Amino acid sequence: MKIKTAFIFLFAATLISVSCKKESNTKYCWQVVDPFGQELHSVCNKTVSEMQAAYPNQCSYYKIGDEYCWLIDDSIFIPNKPEDYIARYMHCYGNFSSYKKVACDYCQRWFTRQKTTYKPNNTFSFSPVYVKQYCGDTVHTLSQGKEIILRETADSLIIIQFSNNGIF
Repeated sequence: MKIKTAFIFLFAATLISVSCKKESNTKYCWQVVDPFGQELHSVCNKTVSEMQAAYPNQCSYYKIGDEYCWLIDDSIFIPNKPEDYIARYMHCYGNFSSYKKVACDYCQRWFTRQKTTYKPNNTFSFSPVYVKQYCGDTVHTLSQGKEIILRETADSLIIIQFSNNGIF
């Protein structure tokens, strides 16, 4: 009985060892980035250890793979990046606590401006145009040209205008 148990243990250890060695010998394509996260060039047919030797700073590359859209700490939206990029981003670029895969239309950037209408003479003025990111259900309520009343007084009407292309 002890021989069977020892044989099973040895067999399992061998399988684990072989699978670990196979993973460490797997070659991938990598994207090399500068210190600001800008993509420089790609490198292919390199193992994890070869990349670590060539690029000691783990923040200077990431493994190219299936691309998804991500939401980090429920506020930072990053489109079309593989999971390895996000894991390195979390480590290299700040103190982030969570990330999740989201649909790529989950967050959108919209141009907004405030329009103030002076009622007595029907004149109006506009604030500067801002770009703001909206996520979740809010995105599905916005449309080109949508206007939302912020407040109305006896002599003025203040609205927010939305544009998806910067043309109001």
